[in-house]
Amino acid sequence: MRLLFILLTLSFVSLAECVDERKVFGLSIHNLNKSFDVYIKKEDQYFKFHDQEIIPTSQYTVQLQPKTSKHEKNNGDFSRYNRRHIEYYTYPRMVKYIENKKSQLEKANYKIEVVGKSLAGRDLFYIGPKNLDPNKKTIVMFGRHHGDEQTANWIIEGFLDRYLETNMNNDFQLVLYPMINPDGAMKQSRYNLNNRDLNRAWTNDSGKDEIVSIHKHLRPQLKGLKNIVIALDMHGSWEQDFFYRVDRSHSGNSFYEMQSLFINELALYDPWQAGQIIHSNGHPGMARIVLIKHYDLNALTHETIKNIPLRNSRGRSKATLMEQGEAIVTSINTIY
Repeated sequence: MRLLFILLTLSFVSLAECVDERKVFGLSIHNLNKSFDVYIKKEDQYFKFHDQEIIPTSQYTVQLQPKTSKHEKNNGDFSRYNRRHIEYYTYPRMVKYIENKKSQLEKANYKIEVVGKSLAGRDLFYIGPKNLDPNKKTIVMFGRHHGDEQTANWIIEGFLDRYLETNMNNDFQLVLYPMINPDGAMKQSRYNLNNRDLNRAWTNDSGKDEIVSIHKHLRPQLKGLKNIVIALDMHGSWEQDFFYRVDRSHSGNSFYEMQSLFINELALYDPWQAGQIIHSNGHPGMARIVLIKHYDLNALTHETIKNIPLRNSRGRSKATLMEQGEAIVTSINTIY
């Protein structure tokens, strides 16, 4: 009994970003499954727990998500979801939005490029200058590593709208991958069709799925740019808005203060983020951690609640999400 107690109460280090990720012993998985949907990691993939055989004394890496009913996984039909929540941002919505922005982007000397295909054959888009200036102040932005974190794309729309409406492009250039996991988006799933968590896969160049295509396209561009002021990975959380950022010990005090400068500035314009942070040195395969460690970039993970009820006491709406994107433009323009 004493051994059982020790195993059940063993502490763990959470590496989670927008998910509860743990190392647990097999004997606790059945209990966890009563309160959460449990996804068990096996060879860099995550499989939903369905009473499969597990070894009680073996350790497993699991990701926990809120319990979902059979009606909440819509597989392309989001009408039920949209009756209760702020409109779900789909892949077709993004394609239509990009197409509507095409002439405005061309006037700004930007291009829309397909840099790969998802496992289901959907286009992976890149938006960036026709000719990157190696010395120009550069913003790097990703959207939707996790398919079900849909509010991120409304914020990206607000950001790009404001970026193009201002004269910001005179001083800055933007490197944008607006939806990294379109298949997960359309299945309302965190994972891609390989059951990979794409924000744990940036150090793995094997295979042919989405993150391999994105990283292959991005890598040579990062090496040629000398003035990347910030890299933002746009995500969605369970129940609050905040930034994931590394602690002081990770990259030193000056790096920490550099990140604080942006977080504190954004708090002046975004009442939802409001400067809230969670310190996490993360998983080595996360985009944020790879960009810091391997490219020495000021990288942050931007989290916003991913499922916001249509009727909410704080007055949040699609419009306020887009205003959060506008606030990012204002903050970057002010600081850099």
